[in-house]
Amino acid sequence: MVATPARTPAEQALAARYPAERTLLPGTADVIAIRDAAFGGVEKSGLPHRRVEDWKYTDLRARLKTFPPAAGAADIARVLIAAPAVEDDQARRLVIANGRYRPELSDLKDLEPGLAIFSLATALEAGDAVVLAALKLEDAIATNTAVALNTAFMTDGLVITVADGAEIVRPVELVHIAEGEPAASTAVRHLVTVGKGAKLTLIETIESLDTVAHQSNMMTVIDVGDGAKVDHIRLQLEPDEAVSLTSLVAKIGREASFDTFNAALGAGLARAQIFAEFTGRDARAGFRGITMLSGRRHADTTLFLVHGAENCRSRELYKAVIDDEARSAFAGRIAVPAHAQKTDARMMTASLLLSEEAEADAKPELEIFADDVQCGHGATCGALDDDLLFYLLSRGIPKTEAESMLILAFLGEAIDEIQNQAVHDALIHRVEGWLKARTA
Repeated sequence: MVATPARTPAEQALAARYPAERTLLPGTADVIAIRDAAFGGVEKSGLPHRRVEDWKYTDLRARLKTFPPAAGAADIARVLIAAPAVEDDQARRLVIANGRYRPELSDLKDLEPGLAIFSLATALEAGDAVVLAALKLEDAIATNTAVALNTAFMTDGLVITVADGAEIVRPVELVHIAEGEPAASTAVRHLVTVGKGAKLTLIETIESLDTVAHQSNMMTVIDVGDGAKVDHIRLQLEPDEAVSLTSLVAKIGREASFDTFNAALGAGLARAQIFAEFTGRDARAGFRGITMLSGRRHADTTLFLVHGAENCRSRELYKAVIDDEARSAFAGRIAVPAHAQKTDARMMTASLLLSEEAEADAKPELEIFADDVQCGHGATCGALDDDLLFYLLSRGIPKTEAESMLILAFLGEAIDEIQNQAVHDALIHRVEGWLKARTA
Protein backbone atom coordinates (compact mmCIF):
# COMPACT_ATOMS: atom_id res chain seq x y z
CA MET A 1 0.00 0.00 0.00
CA VAL A 2 1.38 3.39 -1.02
CA ALA A 3 0.65 6.24 1.34
CA THR A 4 -0.62 9.43 -0.31
CA PRO A 5 1.11 12.51 1.13
CA ALA A 6 -1.17 15.16 2.58
CA ARG A 7 -1.70 18.13 0.33
CA THR A 8 0.26 21.22 1.24
CA PRO A 9 -1.56 24.58 1.61
CA ALA A 10 -0.33 25.55 -1.87
CA GLU A 11 -1.66 22.30 -3.38
CA GLN A 12 -4.97 22.80 -1.58
CA ALA A 13 -5.22 26.34 -2.95
CA LEU A 14 -4.49 25.08 -6.45
CA ALA A 15 -7.12 22.37 -6.17
CA ALA A 16 -9.71 24.90 -4.99
CA ARG A 17 -8.91 27.59 -7.55
CA TYR A 18 -8.85 25.70 -10.82
CA PRO A 19 -12.42 24.26 -10.81
CA ALA A 20 -13.75 27.68 -9.88
CA GLU A 21 -11.81 29.53 -12.58
CA ARG A 22 -11.49 27.14 -15.53
CA THR A 23 -14.54 28.42 -17.40
CA LEU A 24 -13.82 32.05 -16.50
CA LEU A 25 -10.39 32.02 -18.09
CA PRO A 26 -10.25 33.01 -21.80
CA GLY A 27 -10.67 30.30 -24.40
CA THR A 28 -13.01 28.04 -26.30
CA ALA A 29 -13.91 24.48 -25.33
CA ASP A 30 -10.73 23.31 -27.07
CA VAL A 31 -8.64 25.59 -24.86
CA ILE A 32 -10.46 24.41 -21.74
CA ALA A 33 -9.61 20.83 -22.72
CA ILE A 34 -5.92 21.77 -22.97
CA ARG A 35 -6.11 23.52 -19.60
CA ASP A 36 -7.84 20.52 -18.01
CA ALA A 37 -5.18 18.11 -19.25
CA ALA A 38 -2.40 20.34 -17.94
CA PHE A 39 -3.95 20.85 -14.53
CA GLY A 40 -4.91 17.18 -14.24
CA GLY A 41 -1.25 16.22 -14.44
CA VAL A 42 -0.28 18.63 -11.67
CA GLU A 43 -3.19 17.53 -9.49
CA LYS A 44 -2.23 13.89 -9.91
CA SER A 45 1.48 14.28 -9.17
CA GLY A 46 1.35 17.21 -6.76
CA LEU A 47 4.01 19.88 -6.70
CA PRO A 48 7.52 18.58 -7.47
CA HIS A 49 9.90 17.86 -4.62
CA ARG A 50 13.60 17.03 -4.19
CA ARG A 51 13.10 13.39 -5.21
CA VAL A 52 11.96 14.55 -8.65
CA GLU A 53 15.27 14.78 -10.51
CA ASP A 54 14.48 17.92 -12.52
CA TRP A 55 13.53 19.75 -9.30
CA LYS A 56 16.23 18.27 -7.08
CA TYR A 57 17.63 21.63 -6.01
CA THR A 58 14.32 23.53 -5.93
CA ASP A 59 11.80 21.66 -3.82
CA LEU A 60 8.68 23.49 -4.95
CA ARG A 61 6.43 21.43 -2.69
CA ALA A 62 8.34 22.54 0.39
CA ARG A 63 9.09 26.09 -0.69
CA LEU A 64 5.74 27.16 -2.15
CA LYS A 65 3.79 28.06 0.98
CA THR A 66 0.58 29.12 -0.74
CA PHE A 67 -0.94 29.91 -4.12
CA PRO A 68 -2.56 33.37 -3.91
CA PRO A 69 -5.67 34.34 -5.88
CA ALA A 70 -5.50 35.67 -9.42
CA ALA A 71 -4.46 39.30 -9.73
CA GLY A 72 -7.21 41.82 -10.28
CA ALA A 73 -7.12 44.77 -12.65
CA ALA A 74 -4.04 46.95 -12.21
CA ASP A 75 -4.13 50.57 -11.09
CA ILE A 76 -3.26 52.20 -14.39
CA ALA A 77 -2.22 55.47 -12.76
CA ARG A 78 0.51 53.67 -10.81
CA VAL A 79 1.63 51.68 -13.84
CA LEU A 80 1.90 54.87 -15.91
CA ILE A 81 4.31 56.57 -13.53
CA ALA A 82 6.52 53.51 -13.06
CA ALA A 83 10.05 54.18 -14.31
CA PRO A 84 11.10 51.85 -17.14
CA ALA A 85 13.60 49.18 -16.20
CA VAL A 86 15.47 49.82 -19.44
CA GLU A 87 16.02 53.39 -20.66
CA ASP A 88 15.75 52.70 -24.36
CA ASP A 89 13.96 55.35 -26.38
CA GLN A 90 14.15 53.14 -29.44
CA ALA A 91 12.33 50.14 -27.95
CA ARG A 92 8.68 49.43 -28.73
CA ARG A 93 7.18 48.86 -25.27
CA LEU A 94 4.24 46.52 -24.81
CA VAL A 95 2.78 46.50 -21.30
CA ILE A 96 1.37 43.49 -19.45
CA ALA A 97 -0.04 44.64 -16.09
CA ASN A 98 -1.22 42.09 -13.54
CA GLY A 99 -1.16 39.39 -16.19
CA ARG A 100 -3.21 41.24 -18.81
CA TYR A 101 -2.03 42.92 -21.99
CA ARG A 102 -2.80 46.65 -21.93
CA PRO A 103 -2.74 47.99 -25.52
CA GLU A 104 -3.70 51.48 -24.32
CA LEU A 105 -0.37 51.64 -22.44
CA SER A 106 1.63 50.11 -25.28
CA ASP A 107 3.45 51.61 -28.25
CA LEU A 108 1.63 50.28 -31.29
CA LYS A 109 2.19 53.21 -33.64
CA ASP A 110 3.76 52.71 -37.03
CA LEU A 111 4.33 48.99 -36.80
CA GLU A 112 7.13 47.96 -39.10
CA PRO A 113 6.08 46.08 -42.25
CA GLY A 114 5.93 42.39 -41.45
CA LEU A 115 5.42 42.84 -37.69
CA ALA A 116 2.06 41.79 -36.19
CA ILE A 117 1.07 41.98 -32.52
CA PHE A 118 -2.16 40.90 -30.90
CA SER A 119 -3.53 39.63 -27.60
CA LEU A 120 -3.32 35.96 -26.69
CA ALA A 121 -6.59 36.19 -24.77
CA THR A 122 -8.36 37.44 -27.89
CA ALA A 123 -6.90 34.59 -29.91
CA LEU A 124 -7.96 32.03 -27.29
CA GLU A 125 -11.51 33.41 -27.26
CA ALA A 126 -11.64 33.24 -31.05
CA GLY A 127 -10.32 29.68 -31.13
CA ASP A 128 -7.47 30.67 -33.45
CA ALA A 129 -6.26 27.39 -34.96
CA VAL A 130 -2.62 28.50 -35.25
CA VAL A 131 -2.55 29.60 -31.62
CA LEU A 132 -4.22 26.41 -30.46
CA ALA A 133 -1.57 24.40 -32.30
CA ALA A 134 1.16 26.45 -30.62
CA LEU A 135 -0.25 25.60 -27.19
CA LYS A 136 0.36 21.90 -27.76
CA LEU A 137 3.89 21.19 -26.60
CA GLU A 138 5.99 18.06 -26.50
CA ASP A 139 5.14 15.88 -23.50
CA ALA A 140 8.52 16.42 -21.85
CA ILE A 141 7.85 20.17 -21.80
CA ALA A 142 4.08 20.18 -21.34
CA THR A 143 4.26 18.03 -18.21
CA ASN A 144 6.83 20.24 -16.50
CA THR A 145 5.00 21.63 -13.47
CA ALA A 146 5.72 25.31 -14.12
CA VAL A 147 4.68 24.92 -17.75
CA ALA A 148 1.54 22.95 -16.86
CA LEU A 149 0.47 25.58 -14.31
CA ASN A 150 1.04 28.28 -16.88
CA THR A 151 -1.12 26.39 -19.38
CA ALA A 152 -3.90 25.86 -16.84
CA PHE A 153 -4.07 29.44 -15.53
CA MET A 154 -2.78 31.67 -18.37
CA THR A 155 -4.89 34.80 -18.65
CA ASP A 156 -3.24 36.66 -21.48
CA GLY A 157 -0.01 37.42 -23.28
CA LEU A 158 1.07 38.43 -26.74
CA VAL A 159 1.14 36.73 -30.09
CA ILE A 160 3.97 38.29 -32.12
CA THR A 161 4.77 37.33 -35.69
CA VAL A 162 7.55 38.57 -37.93
CA ALA A 163 7.08 37.85 -41.61
CA ASP A 164 9.71 36.13 -43.73
CA GLY A 165 12.60 38.46 -44.51
CA ALA A 166 11.41 41.29 -42.24
CA GLU A 167 14.10 43.08 -40.22
CA ILE A 168 12.54 44.67 -37.13
CA VAL A 169 15.02 47.39 -36.26
CA ARG A 170 13.33 48.61 -33.06
CA PRO A 171 13.69 46.17 -30.15
CA VAL A 172 10.35 44.88 -28.88
CA GLU A 173 10.18 45.16 -25.09
CA LEU A 174 7.59 43.22 -23.10
CA VAL A 175 7.12 45.02 -19.78
CA HIS A 176 5.53 42.83 -17.09
CA ILE A 177 4.36 44.78 -14.05
CA ALA A 178 2.64 43.42 -10.94
CA GLU A 179 0.77 45.99 -8.91
CA GLY A 180 -1.39 46.07 -5.81
CA GLU A 181 -1.93 44.33 -2.49
CA PRO A 182 -2.48 41.74 -1.13
CA ALA A 183 -0.32 39.21 -2.92
CA ALA A 184 -1.72 37.75 -6.13
CA SER A 185 -0.63 35.39 -8.87
CA THR A 186 -0.31 35.83 -12.61
CA ALA A 187 0.23 33.47 -15.54
CA VAL A 188 1.22 34.93 -18.90
CA ARG A 189 2.23 33.25 -22.14
CA HIS A 190 3.78 34.79 -25.25
CA LEU A 191 3.95 33.12 -28.65
CA VAL A 192 6.63 34.54 -30.95
CA THR A 193 7.17 33.41 -34.54
CA VAL A 194 10.09 34.81 -36.51
CA GLY A 195 9.92 33.95 -40.19
CA LYS A 196 12.67 32.81 -42.54
CA GLY A 197 15.54 35.27 -42.76
CA ALA A 198 13.85 37.74 -40.39
CA LYS A 199 15.47 39.60 -37.49
CA LEU A 200 14.10 40.52 -34.06
CA THR A 201 15.39 41.70 -30.68
CA LEU A 202 13.00 40.77 -27.87
CA ILE A 203 13.45 42.16 -24.36
CA GLU A 204 11.41 41.06 -21.34
CA THR A 205 11.38 42.83 -17.98
CA ILE A 206 9.53 41.43 -14.96
CA GLU A 207 9.02 43.64 -11.93
CA SER A 208 6.60 44.55 -9.17
CA LEU A 209 5.59 47.93 -7.79
CA ASP A 210 4.91 46.49 -4.32
CA THR A 211 6.99 44.49 -1.87
CA VAL A 212 4.46 41.71 -1.38
CA ALA A 213 4.61 38.00 -2.15
CA HIS A 214 3.28 38.08 -5.70
CA GLN A 215 3.72 34.88 -7.70
CA SER A 216 4.44 35.20 -11.40
CA ASN A 217 4.54 32.42 -13.99
CA MET A 218 5.79 33.74 -17.32
CA MET A 219 6.35 31.63 -20.42
CA THR A 220 7.63 32.56 -23.86
CA VAL A 221 7.60 30.25 -26.87
CA ILE A 222 9.84 31.33 -29.75
CA ASP A 223 10.00 29.75 -33.20
CA VAL A 224 13.16 30.90 -34.97
CA GLY A 225 12.74 30.32 -38.70
CA ASP A 226 15.42 29.16 -41.13
CA GLY A 227 18.11 31.80 -41.51
CA ALA A 228 16.47 34.07 -38.93
CA LYS A 229 18.31 35.98 -36.21
CA VAL A 230 16.75 36.47 -32.75
CA ASP A 231 18.26 38.15 -29.71
CA HIS A 232 16.26 37.52 -26.52
CA ILE A 233 17.00 39.18 -23.17
CA ARG A 234 15.09 38.77 -19.91
CA LEU A 235 15.60 40.86 -16.76
CA GLN A 236 13.89 39.42 -13.68
CA LEU A 237 13.70 42.25 -11.17
CA GLU A 238 10.98 41.36 -8.68
CA PRO A 239 11.30 42.09 -4.93
CA ASP A 240 12.62 39.54 -2.44
CA GLU A 241 9.09 38.64 -1.29
CA ALA A 242 8.07 37.39 -4.74
CA VAL A 243 8.05 33.94 -6.34
CA SER A 244 9.07 33.92 -9.98
CA LEU A 245 8.77 31.02 -12.43
CA THR A 246 9.87 31.69 -16.00
CA SER A 247 10.02 29.30 -18.95
CA LEU A 248 11.47 29.77 -22.41
CA VAL A 249 10.83 27.32 -25.25
CA ALA A 250 12.86 27.85 -28.43
CA LYS A 251 12.92 25.98 -31.74
CA ILE A 252 15.90 27.01 -33.87
CA GLY A 253 15.73 26.47 -37.61
CA ARG A 254 18.35 25.79 -40.26
CA GLU A 255 21.21 28.33 -40.47
CA ALA A 256 19.44 30.42 -37.81
CA SER A 257 21.05 32.41 -35.02
CA PHE A 258 19.57 32.64 -31.53
CA ASP A 259 20.91 34.25 -28.37
CA THR A 260 19.21 34.44 -24.99
CA PHE A 261 20.37 36.12 -21.79
CA ASN A 262 18.68 35.83 -18.40
CA ALA A 263 19.45 38.10 -15.44
CA ALA A 264 18.02 36.78 -12.15
CA LEU A 265 18.22 39.81 -9.88
CA GLY A 266 15.08 39.46 -7.80
CA ALA A 267 12.47 37.27 -6.08
CA GLY A 268 12.93 35.21 -2.93
CA LEU A 269 12.34 32.06 -4.97
CA ALA A 270 13.14 32.12 -8.69
CA ARG A 271 13.44 29.42 -11.30
CA ALA A 272 14.32 30.12 -14.92
CA GLN A 273 13.81 27.21 -17.30
CA ILE A 274 14.96 26.95 -20.90
CA PHE A 275 13.85 24.24 -23.32
CA ALA A 276 15.67 24.65 -26.63
CA GLU A 277 16.15 22.52 -29.73
CA PHE A 278 18.02 22.84 -32.97
CA THR A 279 15.55 21.72 -35.65
CA GLY A 280 17.70 22.56 -38.69
CA ARG A 281 21.38 22.10 -39.51
CA ASP A 282 24.15 24.73 -39.54
CA ALA A 283 22.57 26.86 -36.82
CA ARG A 284 24.11 28.50 -33.77
CA ALA A 285 22.87 29.60 -30.36
CA GLY A 286 24.13 31.28 -27.21
CA PHE A 287 22.66 30.77 -23.73
CA ARG A 288 23.97 33.10 -21.06
CA GLY A 289 22.96 34.65 -17.80
CA ILE A 290 23.85 35.99 -14.40
CA THR A 291 22.38 35.48 -10.93
CA MET A 292 22.93 37.77 -7.94
CA LEU A 293 21.67 36.59 -4.55
CA SER A 294 21.75 37.83 -0.98
CA GLY A 295 19.79 37.21 2.22
CA ARG A 296 18.10 33.82 2.02
CA ARG A 297 17.06 34.02 -1.59
CA HIS A 298 17.07 30.96 -3.84
CA ALA A 299 17.51 31.00 -7.62
CA ASP A 300 17.56 28.08 -10.04
CA THR A 301 18.58 28.09 -13.70
CA THR A 302 17.70 24.92 -15.59
CA LEU A 303 18.60 24.37 -19.25
CA PHE A 304 17.50 21.51 -21.50
CA LEU A 305 19.11 21.73 -24.94
CA VAL A 306 18.66 19.22 -27.76
CA HIS A 307 21.20 19.42 -30.57
CA GLY A 308 18.73 17.86 -32.94
CA ALA A 309 20.48 18.59 -36.25
CA GLU A 310 23.92 18.35 -37.85
CA ASN A 311 26.70 20.91 -37.62
CA CYS A 312 25.10 23.15 -34.98
CA ARG A 313 27.07 25.18 -32.45
CA SER A 314 26.01 26.23 -28.95
CA ARG A 315 27.70 28.14 -26.16
CA GLU A 316 26.36 28.25 -22.59
CA LEU A 317 27.78 30.54 -19.90
CA TYR A 318 26.08 31.21 -16.55
CA LYS A 319 27.60 33.08 -13.62
CA ALA A 320 26.30 33.50 -10.08
CA VAL A 321 27.32 35.75 -7.18
CA ILE A 322 25.97 34.54 -3.84
CA ASP A 323 26.13 36.29 -0.49
CA ASP A 324 24.75 35.71 3.04
CA GLU A 325 22.72 32.48 3.28
CA ALA A 326 21.49 32.51 -0.31
CA ARG A 327 21.61 29.50 -2.62
CA SER A 328 21.91 29.15 -6.37
CA ALA A 329 21.42 26.07 -8.50
CA PHE A 330 22.32 25.39 -12.12
CA ALA A 331 21.33 22.29 -14.05
CA GLY A 332 22.24 22.06 -17.71
CA ARG A 333 21.56 19.09 -19.97
CA ILE A 334 22.74 18.89 -23.57
CA ALA A 335 21.44 15.96 -25.60
CA VAL A 336 23.07 15.00 -28.90
CA PRO A 337 21.17 12.28 -30.82
CA ALA A 338 23.00 9.91 -33.16
CA HIS A 339 22.20 11.83 -36.34
CA ALA A 340 23.53 15.18 -35.02
CA GLN A 341 27.09 14.80 -36.33
CA LYS A 342 29.54 17.75 -36.21
CA THR A 343 27.89 19.10 -33.08
CA ASP A 344 29.95 21.73 -31.23
CA ALA A 345 28.65 22.42 -27.69
CA ARG A 346 30.39 24.05 -24.74
CA MET A 347 28.72 24.64 -21.38
CA MET A 348 30.25 26.52 -18.44
CA THR A 349 28.89 27.70 -15.10
CA ALA A 350 30.85 29.57 -12.43
CA SER A 351 29.79 30.69 -8.96
CA LEU A 352 31.37 33.22 -6.65
CA LEU A 353 30.63 32.73 -2.95
CA LEU A 354 30.89 35.84 -0.78
CA SER A 355 30.11 34.26 2.60
CA GLU A 356 30.69 31.00 4.44
CA GLU A 357 26.94 30.26 4.45
CA ALA A 358 26.35 30.86 0.74
CA GLU A 359 25.77 27.75 -1.38
CA ALA A 360 25.95 26.90 -5.06
CA ASP A 361 24.95 23.66 -6.76
CA ALA A 362 25.85 22.74 -10.33
CA LYS A 363 24.72 19.75 -12.37
CA PRO A 364 25.99 19.85 -15.97
CA GLU A 365 25.12 16.84 -18.13
CA LEU A 366 25.99 15.66 -21.62
CA GLU A 367 24.05 12.87 -23.34
CA ILE A 368 25.94 12.10 -26.56
CA PHE A 369 24.95 9.42 -29.07
CA ALA A 370 26.78 10.84 -32.11
CA ASP A 371 30.46 10.00 -32.63
CA ASP A 372 31.79 13.04 -34.51
CA VAL A 373 31.22 15.85 -32.02
CA GLN A 374 33.04 18.36 -29.84
CA CYS A 375 31.26 18.73 -26.52
CA GLY A 376 32.43 19.84 -23.11
CA HIS A 377 31.24 21.26 -19.86
CA GLY A 378 32.75 22.76 -16.76
CA ALA A 379 31.72 24.12 -13.39
CA THR A 380 33.68 26.16 -10.87
CA CYS A 381 32.87 27.55 -7.45
CA GLY A 382 35.03 29.65 -5.20
CA ALA A 383 35.66 32.84 -3.27
CA LEU A 384 37.23 36.11 -4.34
CA ASP A 385 40.85 35.71 -5.41
CA ASP A 386 43.04 36.74 -2.44
CA ASP A 387 46.00 37.66 -4.66
CA LEU A 388 43.91 39.95 -6.86
CA LEU A 389 42.27 41.49 -3.81
CA PHE A 390 45.69 42.10 -2.20
CA TYR A 391 46.94 43.69 -5.42
CA LEU A 392 44.09 46.21 -5.42
CA LEU A 393 44.39 46.89 -1.68
CA SER A 394 48.13 47.49 -2.05
CA ARG A 395 47.34 50.30 -4.48
CA GLY A 396 45.21 52.12 -1.96
CA ILE A 397 41.79 50.96 -3.14
CA PRO A 398 39.39 50.46 -0.19
CA LYS A 399 38.40 46.83 0.43
CA THR A 400 34.71 47.22 -0.39
CA GLU A 401 35.52 48.99 -3.64
CA ALA A 402 38.15 46.39 -4.53
CA GLU A 403 35.68 43.55 -3.93
CA SER A 404 33.08 45.28 -6.09
CA MET A 405 35.61 45.69 -8.90
CA LEU A 406 36.43 41.97 -8.82
CA ILE A 407 32.76 40.95 -8.74
CA LEU A 408 31.91 43.21 -11.65
CA ALA A 409 34.84 41.81 -13.63
CA PHE A 410 33.66 38.27 -12.83
CA LEU A 411 30.18 38.98 -14.21
CA GLY A 412 31.47 41.02 -17.11
CA GLU A 413 32.34 37.97 -19.22
CA ALA A 414 28.64 37.16 -19.48
CA ILE A 415 27.20 40.69 -19.44
CA ASP A 416 29.48 41.94 -22.22
CA GLU A 417 27.83 39.47 -24.62
CA ILE A 418 24.64 41.59 -24.56
CA GLN A 419 24.42 43.38 -27.88
CA ASN A 420 21.72 45.89 -26.94
CA GLN A 421 23.53 48.84 -25.37
CA ALA A 422 20.52 50.14 -23.40
CA VAL A 423 19.97 46.74 -21.76
CA HIS A 424 23.69 46.37 -21.12
CA ASP A 425 23.79 49.76 -19.38
CA ALA A 426 20.62 49.06 -17.39
CA LEU A 427 22.03 45.76 -16.20
CA ILE A 428 25.36 47.30 -15.18
CA HIS A 429 23.41 49.95 -13.26
CA ARG A 430 21.47 47.21 -11.42
CA VAL A 431 24.63 45.26 -10.64
CA GLU A 432 26.33 48.37 -9.28
CA GLY A 433 23.25 49.08 -7.15
CA TRP A 434 23.40 45.54 -5.73
CA LEU A 435 27.08 45.94 -4.93
CA LYS A 436 26.50 49.32 -3.31
CA ALA A 437 23.69 47.93 -1.14
CA ARG A 438 25.95 45.02 -0.12
CA THR A 439 28.64 47.32 1.19
CA ALA A 440 26.35 49.98 2.72
